Amino acid sequence: MKKISSPVLLIISLLVFGAGIFYFWDYSIDDAFVTFRYAEHLADGHGLSFNVGDKAVEGYSNFLWLLLLSALYGIGLPTYLSAKILGVVFFALSGWLWMRIEEDLSLHFPVSAGTLFLFAPVTAFWAVSGLELGLHTFLVSGAIFLLLRNSRIALVPLALLVLSRPEGIVTSLAILMAGWVARPASKPERHSGILPGIGVILLVFTALVLFRMAVFGYPLPNTYYAKAESSAAGWLELGKFALYLLPLSLLFLLILYRSLRTGDFRRWETLFALIFLLQAVVSVRASAVMNLHFRYLIPVLPLFLIAALKGWELIRPAWKKPVLAIMIIFLFSPIFAVSGTVAREKEIMAAQNDLIAKLKTTSEETRLSITDAGRIPYYTDRYFYDIWGLNSEDIAHKGFNPTTEYFRFPDYFIFVGHIANEKLFLRFGKEELIFQNRGFKECYPLVSVSAPPKADIGQPGYYYLTFAKNQRAVDSLLSVAGKKYPVGQ
Repeated sequence: MKKISSPVLLIISLLVFGAGIFYFWDYSIDDAFVTFRYAEHLADGHGLSFNVGDKAVEGYSNFLWLLLLSALYGIGLPTYLSAKILGVVFFALSGWLWMRIEEDLSLHFPVSAGTLFLFAPVTAFWAVSGLELGLHTFLVSGAIFLLLRNSRIALVPLALLVLSRPEGIVTSLAILMAGWVARPASKPERHSGILPGIGVILLVFTALVLFRMAVFGYPLPNTYYAKAESSAAGWLELGKFALYLLPLSLLFLLILYRSLRTGDFRRWETLFALIFLLQAVVSVRASAVMNLHFRYLIPVLPLFLIAALKGWELIRPAWKKPVLAIMIIFLFSPIFAVSGTVAREKEIMAAQNDLIAKLKTTSEETRLSITDAGRIPYYTDRYFYDIWGLNSEDIAHKGFNPTTEYFRFPDYFIFVGHIANEKLFLRFGKEELIFQNRGFKECYPLVSVSAPPKADIGQPGYYYLTFAKNQRAVDSLLSVAGKKYPVGQ
């Protein structure tokens, strides 16, 4: 099959990618606003704390991204818009780099992995999310591109990868080792860069750990301790990825099978496949919510695509065209699930806007407990306890205790759920456990429900139930308990 010329392919890829950006532009994941809040607090001189005046807690998983957004905010640029634009630019550059990488590797697929990457709806979806994924993808792409050209500058993106995400140290070392393994043994410079490269990566990682220990008291982000779990949920999400992209997954496995059978693990497509598998194993350690729509696999998706396309080359010539067509069709199959997420998110944002407007009328000293610690805290700028634990050191390291959270006695508890037949239905287990504490209904009567316009709160939905503190009932409860906990303890 004849390959389309690179300039034409790039233009087509960017047009399809641009259409996806336009379609998803209004979407932003709630998690991104946690980083926005930290970035602005840092630029404003409040340090790396979620609440102004609190002890520093690393409630984000993207140190380099935070620094970049903080710097842009510091010079007067809007954080939200900057994050979206940078995400789009970094993903577009990554797609272009992968086209160049394929040329350097003399891979002549009729449709490049870079093109398929930009075609994928999940790429555009995450590009506008506000997260660090575009930056991380660009660093992965740039490191591989420069390694293939034997450039010493490759150490720059490899070092920055360490600062980009908690698993960046693993990704960086894996890419460096892949470059060493793939280099012909006959070349005298084969070993020249490996030890300095490892040294630089470990030096940056050591500096980062020492910084964390000095500022936060822990070697890894607080989010790692809050998100990490040993359950089947992450594996199920990985299984969804394999099913959505089934033809590509089968071709990916074909390449791995060939490598096992021949014992040749020095091919780049095989090394790409192994790096992808390494990231997949790391990803499944996070909760299923954090693996939404292949979130942690997006930066290494081009590696998966190159391995799959190499597998496509191994099938019979008569089957190549139909298989290629099926591959592309399956690449678009997540669009329905992703569009469903965006539609639900718009409803949630409408409920959040209603709640944000109400909270802005409260005193600036108001303290609240909430599960969704992103968009609502960012736009209300109040003091928030994070029930989920991303920004709570106690929950992340000691475990969630509903009585402890109850006895913080914030001015408001904000839970997610709905009301049917005068009965409350809460969405999250942690909220339900707090609600079941002794005297909660007396101490925190329900005062409002925030929902999208014209929503039926009697039907299941993502609505915000606000419970306001009854100080007299709280004092009565404490006198019976024989203890008094200052607010915020």
